[in-house]
Parts: sequence; structure tokens; C-alpha cells
Amino acid sequence: MMATTAKQNKNKSYWGWLAVIGVFLLTKAKWLLVLLKVGKFATLASMFVSLWAYAIFFGWKFAIALVYLIFIHEMGHLVAAKMKNIPTSPAVFIPFLGAAIGIDPKKIDNAKTEFFVAYGGPLAGLISILPAFALYTTTGDPYWALVIQLGALINLFNLFPVSPLDGGRIVSVLSPNIWLVGLLVLIPILFISPDPILILIFIFGLVTWWKQFKKDRDTEIMKHEENVLTELNKEFRFLAENRSRDFGHSEITANQFTSLFIKIKDRKDEVNRYLQNNEGFTFPVLQEKKRTEIKKNKAEKHILKRILNEMNIREDTLEVDPASHLDSIVESIYHKNEYQLMEIRKEVKRVKAYYQTSVGTKVKSLVLYLALAILLAVILVYAMGILDASELSGM
Repeated sequence: MMATTAKQNKNKSYWGWLAVIGVFLLTKAKWLLVLLKVGKFATLASMFVSLWAYAIFFGWKFAIALVYLIFIHEMGHLVAAKMKNIPTSPAVFIPFLGAAIGIDPKKIDNAKTEFFVAYGGPLAGLISILPAFALYTTTGDPYWALVIQLGALINLFNLFPVSPLDGGRIVSVLSPNIWLVGLLVLIPILFISPDPILILIFIFGLVTWWKQFKKDRDTEIMKHEENVLTELNKEFRFLAENRSRDFGHSEITANQFTSLFIKIKDRKDEVNRYLQNNEGFTFPVLQEKKRTEIKKNKAEKHILKRILNEMNIREDTLEVDPASHLDSIVESIYHKNEYQLMEIRKEVKRVKAYYQTSVGTKVKSLVLYLALAILLAVILVYAMGILDASELSGM
């Protein structure tokens, strides 16, 4: 009976360490990027350090299996990235945390590519289990069943649809909104089993989802800025095209310039009144519509303030400096607005295009994701059955 209890405790420790590995794969801490740039020597050196650390607590056989499985998983990401011509750093092992390769997210320009790179890890993890199947079939040694269980669990864990776990990055090709579904699934699990590791996963997943949620709101704000600048530039273009023509000269008069200044100033005052009437704390998510409207008005105020300053008229007297070259001022403001419009449109297009994929791509991605998850789950159950039978026979 004592032997059985010891084995159960040992199995629990396996689950605990696998959860820790999951947290590392989730966080991908930025400070590791410095370490990841050390070079290929870092892979070999850190691998042996991790092997030694795991061996102290779990023995050499378990340590070798764990490091092997983690290494193949990370190589899957690396190979997938290379196939897409995305530069990466060599893999670096961190004892009791796992391993990572450095990939600059800016080099991944769409969700389809992100799916490909993320899927490479669990897929390679599945392949890494196959030799253990052959060895168990040949020898009947339960150790190889443990390797199968370990490999299936590591990679199945990583398929959970919470970003930045591999599963979260994979399902982003379908919709990043699935991250919220994954978080909601985690809530009852946390009540049933309030494990610290699961709590960390939930926190990091919530932060990632919130960043994406804010990105959607930021896009809405940028669209508002685009509309404001477009409307304002219509005014400046109209002013430039309807100059006063006196004594054979064609130029913008002070009266025309001042009239536009007053129009823009009135709009800015209206925005200020809105912001003053809506000061105070607003709840994230629950009052997100109001928060977005406030941010839109703040962005508009910034644009209007810049333009009014560039028009260089004293607000108290509305006097225009006689030496001012009004034509050149209007032209300068117009071109600055156009440049800002170009940058905004470029960014909005980039953000929108990132998650735009065809229905066919979404269906294929979903099938591949579910197929891999189901296969790993079946393998996990199979390996657990072998180990349970081995424990009973050992009694």
C-alpha cells in the first residue's frame, strides 16, 4: 500500500512539473530574449543543466525523457518558423520552466502564419512519442508508457485555447474571441481545483485577451481619427481652392483663414465640453462603449489642438500676423494631415488583415486542431491505462 501511495505522489509530481512547463510556454518572458541570443552553445549547455536539475529530483530516466520531449516540441516551432522564413534564436532550456525559442512577433504578419508556427510544436511533440510506442511494444517496460503519457500531456496542455499557449495562437486563425471561451472554461476548473499554476495561466490568458480587446477598440479610435482628419482636410482643400482673387493675385485672405480657425476652435470647445461632462472613473468592459467614446474625443482634441497651434492665431483677439504666409500654412497643415491619414490607414489595414482568412482556411485549421487534440487525448488515456494496470499488477 505504501508503494502505491508513493507512486501516486510521484505521478502527481509529474503533473505539477508539466503545469510549470505550461506556464513558461505561456509567459515567454521578454527578459529571456537576451539569453536566447547567446547562440547554439546555449542550447546544449542549458539542456545539460536542465537534465541535471530534473535528475536530482526525479532521477535520470525521467529527466532524459522530459528534456527529450521538450526539445522536440521546441524544434517543431523552430522548423515551422524556418519554413516560413521567420528568423529565430536557438532553443534555450530553463530548469523547471521548460524551453523556448525567440521569435519576434513583428515578423509574423498574419494569423495563418501564426497558426503554422504554433502548430509545429504540438505536431512535433506527437511525433516525438512514436519511438516510445515502438519501445513499449517491444519491451513491455512501463517506463515507455510513462514517456507516452508525459509527451501526450505536455502537448495536449499546450493546445488549450488560451493565448499565448500554443492552442491560443493556433485558434487565433479562427477568431481571437475564442480566447475568452477558453478563459470561461478555466473558471469552473479553478473552483474545483484552485491550483496556483492554473491561476497563473488564467491571469496571463486574461491579460493577453484584454490586450487584443483593447486593440479592437484602438482600431475603432483610429477609424474616428481618420474620419476627423478627412473632414478637416476637405475644409483646407476648399479654402485653398477658393482663394480671394484681387488685383490679379490669388491668395488666402485673413478673413477666410480666421473663419476656418473659428470653425475648428468651436469644434474643439464642443469636444472639451463632452470630456468635462464625462470625467470620472469608468469600468473596463462593462462601460467599454463610453470609455471608447471618451478616447475618441481625446484623440480628436489632440488633432484639433495641433492644427489650431499650427494656424498660429491668437485665440483672444483672433488676429492674424500680417507677415504670415497663409497659403503655405494651409498647404503645410494639409500635407501633415494627409501623412497622418496615410499612417492611420496603413495601421488599420494591417490590424484588420492580420485575422482575415478565408472560410476554407478556417475549416482546415479547425479540423487540424481538433484532430491533433483528440489524437493526443486518446494517446494520453491509453498510456494512463497501461500505467494503472502496471500499478495494480505491482500490488
